[in-house]
Amino acid sequence: MDHEVLEALYRRHYSAALLYCITLCCDEHMAQDLVSDAFVKAYLSLPDDTPSFQYWLLRVCKNLWIDHLRKQKLLISAEKLNRLADPVTPETAYLQDQEHRALWNAIRSLSPLDRELVTLHYFSALPLTQIAPLLGKSHAAARQRLVRLRKILKQRMEEQGYGR
Repeated sequence: MDHEVLEALYRRHYSAALLYCITLCCDEHMAQDLVSDAFVKAYLSLPDDTPSFQYWLLRVCKNLWIDHLRKQKLLISAEKLNRLADPVTPETAYLQDQEHRALWNAIRSLSPLDRELVTLHYFSALPLTQIAPLLGKSHAAARQRLVRLRKILKQRMEEQGYGR
């Protein structure tokens, strides 16, 4: 892969990949390492026939995270992930106002798979046709789950006094 092409891809996709990795591991430094490793893999072995670089990159990030978990032999529950998350994260710095913080907290309270679905669709702007295989779901199942998650998030936001 040409260095200039990789640099352009890096500028375009780094933020989305970092946010996705933070969602997976709830650790900014680990997320940065995962994204860096994914771009190294892109430099060394990106297939020429890749239809969507962002999809490929996020898939590599997830596989690297799974590999890390396997190496560490960790079984991390959603509660443990939330305890591991630093209260002063890039998300809280970025989400300045109370409504965005409430929404982010509602998203963080979801299961890891549901957080991943919401993050990929709304923050990484991937279409469900690409998200579904990444999560091991059919398109219809991913779409239906996303509809339910929107209702859950709306209810949680209304409970906190937003969006009534």
